[in-house]
Amino acid sequence: MKKHFYLSILFLLCFAFAKAQSEKAALEQRKAEIQREINQFDRLLKNVRKEEKTMVLLVETIDKKILRTQEIINITNKQANNLTRNIKANAAEIKKLNTEVKALKAEYAEMIVKSYKSQNDQSRLMFLLSSEDFLQAYKRVQYLKSYADYRKKQAEEITIKSDAIAAKNVALEEEKKEKNKVLALNKKQRAALKIDKVEQENLLAVVKENEKKYAADIKVKAKERNKIDRELKALIAADIKASNKGKTGAVANKFFLTPEAKILANSFKSNKGKLPWPVEEGFVSRRYGTQPHPVVRSLTIDSNGLRLQSPGGAKVRAIFEGEVIRITKSKYGILAVHIRHGNYTSIYDNLKSVSVEKGDMVNTKDIIGEIFTSNSGETELKFVLMQDNDTVDPAQWIARK
Repeated sequence: MKKHFYLSILFLLCFAFAKAQSEKAALEQRKAEIQREINQFDRLLKNVRKEEKTMVLLVETIDKKILRTQEIINITNKQANNLTRNIKANAAEIKKLNTEVKALKAEYAEMIVKSYKSQNDQSRLMFLLSSEDFLQAYKRVQYLKSYADYRKKQAEEITIKSDAIAAKNVALEEEKKEKNKVLALNKKQRAALKIDKVEQENLLAVVKENEKKYAADIKVKAKERNKIDRELKALIAADIKASNKGKTGAVANKFFLTPEAKILANSFKSNKGKLPWPVEEGFVSRRYGTQPHPVVRSLTIDSNGLRLQSPGGAKVRAIFEGEVIRITKSKYGILAVHIRHGNYTSIYDNLKSVSVEKGDMVNTKDIIGEIFTSNSGETELKFVLMQDNDTVDPAQWIARK
């Protein structure tokens, strides 16, 4: 019973340790991801500050940086709290082990004294010869052997627990060092956050003074965006009409699918929430749907997809296998690639160059082009996902980071 009890305790301790290590690794991974985003914000801010007419972008970027910095501060707070608990637990365990070792050493010393007093061979021989019968003599032999074994076991237990104390002390010192590093990072991030908030307040004051001007600029851009969205839907509607022409069983506003296209569409649908990001490194700079403008809060903006910020020179990759059915070029020379996956279409816009041609068959994660970088240093992919002629939220289809 005792053996099973100790095994159960050992299992629970191992499970708790593994869980703590897993949480620690997850926090470190998330912290590294956020730090990469913050570094990207810093690079973008450095370029944006040099450009004129980028106040809105500047405010948007610094807002996002502040949010991410606060998230890192929250993570480091959690890490510091976890380390404090671990340090207290280790200190308590060391104290307990020291008490146990002290008791074991006292007991062992007493055994040594007793053993010394009865150590000579004559005493042991007399102890055996004074036995009343053979059975008693045998039992006394076993007693002497058990006593020696127990003394040896006591010595081994003292060594094991002493080693455990040494290991715990090393772990305790490492955790104290790690906590100091976490607190130093936390302090550094808080100082950066304070500076960014001051800049944010100053920028918002400037925006407030010229709110009508910025609101007018935002409305103009919104009109341009809406026009592009209508043109996109018109292109997809024309594709649907062409696919349905002369087909029995065709449904209005739905792609007519061949048996092969149905298989592809079903495969695409079954991967909802697991599709790879169209960029290897980046973050969402604008969500899908209607939302308040991040700077002029009295205005709302409609987004038919995701905006993904990436480092300069970032490549774009297909989120799933399919056929390149269109490559468009704007009057400014900006490129967009349309890839069909059955009745789904993924659209990758704001590209500087493309590495595919119309009619090409691509596989998941195949490189299809490079994102355009603006004069202000903004490298942003406009990513749209459509089911037939309706846009859907790409964030529900690509894997969570």
